[in-house]
Amino acid sequence: MRALRCLMLQENSARELLTSSLQAILENLTEAVTVADAEGRIIMRNRAAREILRIKPGSEVRPESQVILRYTDGTLVPRSEYPIAKVLKGEEVSRLELVAERADGSTRILQFSGSLIRENDGPALVVITYRDFTDVRRYAEQQYDYLRATSHDLRNPLSVLLAQTKLLEAETSRKGLHDENRAAQLILRSGRRISSMLDDLVESLKYDAGLWSIRPRETDLKKLVTDVVERYRSSSEGKEISLSLMEADCPAMIDPDQVERCLENLLSNAFQYSPKGETVEVSLDVDGDNARIAVIDRGSGIDPKHFPRIFDRFYRGDSRNSRGLGLGLYIVRLLAEAHRGSVTVQSEPGKGSIFTLTLPLKREIMDRAQETGKVERRSSAARESATSDAGFSGRS
Repeated sequence: MRALRCLMLQENSARELLTSSLQAILENLTEAVTVADAEGRIIMRNRAAREILRIKPGSEVRPESQVILRYTDGTLVPRSEYPIAKVLKGEEVSRLELVAERADGSTRILQFSGSLIRENDGPALVVITYRDFTDVRRYAEQQYDYLRATSHDLRNPLSVLLAQTKLLEAETSRKGLHDENRAAQLILRSGRRISSMLDDLVESLKYDAGLWSIRPRETDLKKLVTDVVERYRSSSEGKEISLSLMEADCPAMIDPDQVERCLENLLSNAFQYSPKGETVEVSLDVDGDNARIAVIDRGSGIDPKHFPRIFDRFYRGDSRNSRGLGLGLYIVRLLAEAHRGSVTVQSEPGKGSIFTLTLPLKREIMDRAQETGKVERRSSAARESATSDAGFSGRS
């Protein structure tokens, strides 16, 4: 018995040492951390969290130290949608951006991630980590404003160039001047590519700054895909495109303009890497609660080593064979995720590639996305004026 008691004391001492060590580690992390119990009550905020929220040491778990959260469009976050409450409901919390009002009334844009920790049969704990993204967003807004103004100045002479070249193309075609006509077509294609790159660059910074919106409405995906493909058939310049559709209509709660942009970017990517005379295939089908749009090319394929970064901003894989800025697939990923969907790639070198855009069909999925701030993202003015009323757990 004495030996058993001794072992139990040693085990308790080890646990206490481990607990105190973990507390010391959490306290000194540069990332803000909030810990809550299974009831959603906050039991600990580390130093970084107290500094971000401007909470005095010793008062971090009191009800009056709770902060109020708003979505980035300025609307209040329902208490059932606070990060801790979402984790306790089993929902994913990853890179969720919300506006927090601090004790002095000032606001900051915070990016939250969270997880539920359960040790054996012990009580569950919720751990929420967050970073201050205010300066990042403001810098992105400044970049966007500057580039938008610069882009406007560049577009004026570019528009004149394209308009005059279009007239030149028509005139050389009428007169049968084949060499001159091919030169005019080359100038037109190059000018349109420059215009497209400007569009992608401005749009990517717009997304980074949060100055964009997804406005879902009931849309027939079958008709949308058909319309986009028909437009590309008339402008693919020597490349063939085939379309495979499900028989029934395919209603979905999406933003049709943004989904069109996704499909256009995927088609542009497929045409860029397809040899002349090869067919690009587009298909639409339904898998459970999701619609899947696949774009298949017969190009050179992609080395699997590029897969982890292929949807990153400015990533172009083998840049020697790449054109553009590497923003098209990045924009597709952002828009797919905003719809609570995804985009994936399958490919082998020398065998072409399949890019699949997956979108949820159910209305409640998009409704939940809108509630959690993934859908409506408006101007920084809404953020800067944001004020609100509770804590990360939604409890007072």
